Amino acid sequence: MTPLIRTVDLRKRFGDNEVLKGISMKVEPGEVVAIIGPSGSGKSTFLRCLNRLTEPSGGEIYYEERQINKEGVNINEVRQHMGMVFQSFNLFMHLTAKRNVMLPLMEVKGVEKEEAEKLAMAALEKVGMMNKADAYPGQMSGGQQQRVAIARAIAMEPKIILFDEPTSALDPELTGEVLDVMKKLAYGGMTMVVVTHEMGFARNVADRVVFMDQGVIVEEGDPDVIFTDPQNERTRQFLKRVLKDMPGPPPA
Repeated sequence: MTPLIRTVDLRKRFGDNEVLKGISMKVEPGEVVAIIGPSGSGKSTFLRCLNRLTEPSGGEIYYEERQINKEGVNINEVRQHMGMVFQSFNLFMHLTAKRNVMLPLMEVKGVEKEEAEKLAMAALEKVGMMNKADAYPGQMSGGQQQRVAIARAIAMEPKIILFDEPTSALDPELTGEVLDVMKKLAYGGMTMVVVTHEMGFARNVADRVVFMDQGVIVEEGDPDVIFTDPQNERTRQFLKRVLKDMPGPPPA
């Protein structure tokens, strides 16, 4: 199977600080990959490098085996196939939920207004937000705003969606509604790369878990193996710390 995304020795440096130190990874079509690790480990930087919102300092990025970080690549065309959901929602506050979803369809894809409205309403229905189509972001909870942001991403019919800590800005009681939408997308076959602190989602929904620390992939594999029998001592330390307040025994 041809990977949807593949990176080879991906590096990113901010001044003297090397944030990514050679990340090589594949994402297969239909796969859900959860990236976990401590703050500052390079997870979000890696995700943003995949669609070149952050330009890598070295290495290669391939989308459907076409290198996309080289001269002559129309990255905006590539981004049409890579949805992205940010932790801060990034909605236009002066536009309704429906108009927020319609805008990229019309501006980026050139979809006519009437068709864009149909697609927007269908996307809002998928995330349970049809009843808020005419509401403005300021009239919605954080969880509702994030569901609109997800609707905006899926309306573009991407082949993959990148989620950058999509629940970290939400109150705990609102996190569940966003995770439920993400689970439905995952079970529906959407290819997803999710940077997350939600260990339950990583363990129960992801096909593969990648643990990053200090700019490298320390360990990756089947979620059950990572969470019950991690092979690396750094992985064990991290999981013992983050799982100590969750039910069930910590990993050995």
